[in-house]
Amino acid sequence: MFLKKLTSKHSLTVIYCRNGLLQTCKGKVHQLDLSQQTLFIKDKNQQIYSISLFEIKEIC
Repeated sequence: MFLKKLTSKHSLTVIYCRNGLLQTCKGKVHQLDLSQQTLFIKDKNQQIYSISLFEIKEIC
């Protein structure tokens, strides 16, 4: 379900749950590692965030 949205070159917002707290990350997909089930997002400041696919609740 999420994979189609992750192929977009546009900026997206990822809402995910980490340690019981909902968090939001906005940026472009930097890398998608399916073997490790990890998504890497690069924000406007060029900082890269890693998010496990099982933590993702919604992609806008």
